[in-house]
Amino acid sequence: MQFQTAFSRMASRALMALAVVPLLGACAISTPFPRLKMSGAGADDQVVVVLTHIVVDANQRSEFDRQTRRVIDSLPSHSGMLGYSARRQIFGNEAWTMSMWASDADRAGFVRSAVHQEAIAKSAPAIVNIQLKRLSLTRKDVPAGWPRALELLAEPSDLRTYGQ
Repeated sequence: MQFQTAFSRMASRALMALAVVPLLGACAISTPFPRLKMSGAGADDQVVVVLTHIVVDANQRSEFDRQTRRVIDSLPSHSGMLGYSARRQIFGNEAWTMSMWASDADRAGFVRSAVHQEAIAKSAPAIVNIQLKRLSLTRKDVPAGWPRALELLAEPSDLRTYGQ
């Protein structure tokens, strides 16, 4: 009888663990969304917001993460950078970025920058799929956090997809 009770407890715990595992894949962490250079700006001023969703090959994730860190560290030094955040699954292979730029020319300058070009070249083998959305919004309509950013990214309009 005691063996049956112990076995029953073990089986129950194993089933609970199996139920939790899929939920862990959905857990994500993110950096705060710092707003830079906001003084003197009006709520109705137009800005460019870029949202990305990236699926990464788990076997090559470390290089992608290294390059992402280099790019994030460089963001405050780019002309026209107003705010940014990065998000990633804790136990999964998905990552997201959100950046806010004063103009499309500033965004394009960042895309052409050496740090971004090198990051693309070195992390390209790790990238399975990228979804990208570039939006022109008023400052007051910029997502305050990830829930709204993910809603905008899920809308099919203006969404570009690269990869598989």
